[in-house]
Amino acid sequence: MSEHVCKAIIYKDFEDVYGPCGCGMNLATLPVLLPRDWLVLERPSQVEQDEFCKGHDSRRVSGFTCNQVFEHEIGGVEYMANFSCCQECAEKAVEGGYAVWSEKPYPRSLR
Repeated sequence: MSEHVCKAIIYKDFEDVYGPCGCGMNLATLPVLLPRDWLVLERPSQVEQDEFCKGHDSRRVSGFTCNQVFEHEIGGVEYMANFSCCQECAEKAVEGGYAVWSEKPYPRSLR
């Protein structure tokens, strides 16, 4: 698995309240794309320990299905959408090296 595939992508441009953050301290306001392998194979141990993107995201439990997790491809890498975190967890994830800030806006197809 390459270094790029292992990193989540955090967006600053499309803030909203998605539910409680996995840390349990703040509301999740930043949308995140998680690498598909984190959900299908295994989350990196530091991600698991930090409870990164494990909060209740309202987008995953609303609508006609009870599990709205959308696949999204960026540069040949599969990501899963409808995950979120708070600003503090985002900064911690970037400092920890398992996430990056996006330079582009949140994908319109996932809004």
